[in-house]
Amino acid sequence: MLELKCVSHCYPGTRRAALQSINLQLNAGECLGLLGSNGAGKTTLLSLLSGVLALQQGELRWDSSQPRLGLVPQQLAFYAGLKVGENLELFADLYRLRGTERRQRLQQCIDICALEDKLTRRSEQLSGGEQRRLNFAIGLLQPAELYLFDEATVGVDANNRQSLLAAVEALTADGKAVIYTSHYLEEVERVAQRILLLHEGQVRLDLDKRQLLGDDHGLLLEWPDAPPAGLDELLARLQLHAEILPKGLRIAALNSQQLLAISEFIAAQDGLPNLLRFGRPSLEQLYLRLNGGRL
Repeated sequence: MLELKCVSHCYPGTRRAALQSINLQLNAGECLGLLGSNGAGKTTLLSLLSGVLALQQGELRWDSSQPRLGLVPQQLAFYAGLKVGENLELFADLYRLRGTERRQRLQQCIDICALEDKLTRRSEQLSGGEQRRLNFAIGLLQPAELYLFDEATVGVDANNRQSLLAAVEALTADGKAVIYTSHYLEEVERVAQRILLLHEGQVRLDLDKRQLLGDDHGLLLEWPDAPPAGLDELLARLQLHAEILPKGLRIAALNSQQLLAISEFIAAQDGLPNLLRFGRPSLEQLYLRLNGGRL
């Protein structure tokens, strides 16, 4: 539904482009997890897609001539002096919602974002997390083919975050396209099918999530000071390669018999490790390695 070809953008007065030759395709029913450290170009890319910034260089193609976009921006985008219900009604007017569709979408967004008991309160009097939920509801209210979420759940409590993430998953299940960016990498791992990593305005990685994370189970070990004597010999005997860390090691893949041998070795030592983590690598672990340890 969307294709970018060689898209670049440079802000006035800066030497380095915020985006450099970005190529991207996005299909209906797909959620793209957009990752990158601060200043990588994530918000610039979303701003170009949403029309907040004008396209300077490259091509941006849509399947339809007038695509509808739903946007949950990083900045709060509602009228602080209005009540919660008044904000929702106002944006329903701006989105030209009428009749049954209007009533259903309003109630759906109120329920998802847990705003039923907040409708008569002024938006400026809400807590930070409640304001984020209102921001989310306003973006979700828009009927659209593509939804953009930019740090949409910052400050939202754990229970309400689960409802918001479920709403994002429901969008792709309904055939909508989504671009989702967040520093909560467990959120991106949950909702996204593809992962795109931006670094200094360039695409460093664009892969299917299953291809990126893989099915191998790894082991991470850390000790208070250093790994115990004899561990290197054991790993060599088990034919395992380990990445050496300052106070431990990481094994990318091992089987159950190899895990058992290492566990028996650890149990025979005087001191236990500070950390023992076995399983598939998380998106956060891979991201930190790819991005030089920077969130």
